[in-house]
Amino acid sequence: AGLAALGCSSAAAASKRHRRRARRSIAVLATLRETAAGTKVPEAPQSPRRLGESVASLASEAGIDLKVKPWEVLSSIAKNAARDWFMKRAQDRGIPWSESVRFFQSKQAELERNFAELCDTSVEYPAYYEMPFHGYDQGNLSWLAAYELEPATQSMCLGYYDGLSWQDAQEMFRGAAREVIAETWFAARGMSADEQPTEGPKTLLDIGCSGGFSTQEMAKAFPGVEATGVDLSPYYLSVAKFLYPQHRFMHALAEETGLPDESFDVVTLNFLLHELPLDASRAALREACRLLAPGGMIAILDVDPRRLLELPPLRRWAFQVTEPWCKDGEYYSLDMEKELKDLGFEAVKLMANDPVNALLVARKAK
Repeated sequence: AGLAALGCSSAAAASKRHRRRARRSIAVLATLRETAAGTKVPEAPQSPRRLGESVASLASEAGIDLKVKPWEVLSSIAKNAARDWFMKRAQDRGIPWSESVRFFQSKQAELERNFAELCDTSVEYPAYYEMPFHGYDQGNLSWLAAYELEPATQSMCLGYYDGLSWQDAQEMFRGAAREVIAETWFAARGMSADEQPTEGPKTLLDIGCSGGFSTQEMAKAFPGVEATGVDLSPYYLSVAKFLYPQHRFMHALAEETGLPDESFDVVTLNFLLHELPLDASRAALREACRLLAPGGMIAILDVDPRRLLELPPLRRWAFQVTEPWCKDGEYYSLDMEKELKDLGFEAVKLMANDPVNALLVARKAK
């Protein structure tokens, strides 16, 4: 039995090394074929507040106006133009947007059962969450947004790497984050992730889990971890439970989950903070700190706003008009390094994860 277990462990390690080599092979191909914007991965900021301040100053120097009209004041023609741009780009790259929507519509009965089970009617939605968002007049609180969640998530990485399928692009940027997160966890304990150690985290919380995709991706970093996803949209959570029944999902505010103190080894926030006003982002980081066990790790994957300056004007407009908090004074002024250090986190590291997004990892003091 011991030899069999050793064989299984060796095979698993070899398989993991093979996946990493495959991702690196894809990376070489992508680098050779990337657009100019794709190869200019920015250096991580080195001084407090530089991330927020550099966005406004760089935009001013480039003559770029980062202000856009709010979604609710746009004409129906402009709204359709923004939505159509995202959908057409996805379908042109092989993402079956319409088919995916029809599939989830056909599962409405099951989704509604999930909704009834997950929706906490005591939750009070803050004003920032009830405004138009992501191209939907009802924001994240609608079945249409839930139906389109999976193809919208799949299309996030389009444009990251020229010449790659969306599947390979997803694996490249998500896999890069997973590897760094796992390596950071084990390195803090004097181990290597390649050694298949048994000292992995037992519990993981994904705050702002949306339709559960990020929860599943983060759980892959630590096989066997007990993963929980929290989101404020019961519509999104209904999809999450349908797609990933192996994980636990709950309806709560990122700023106030109601979960016990120090109850998680790892807390992740994937593409959440750019969707929050500045005060809510800071509150969500405080909540993450409260929920982490001493020595636990926080990992944040989100848009590097400086990259928006390199986008073509139409693409930048289509993004910003559907993201009301991506502006100076809000997300562009959030210095995540400083916020975490002020909360007492140690080993705070901010790095470029891919051509568009930044990854931050840190450890809660013991």
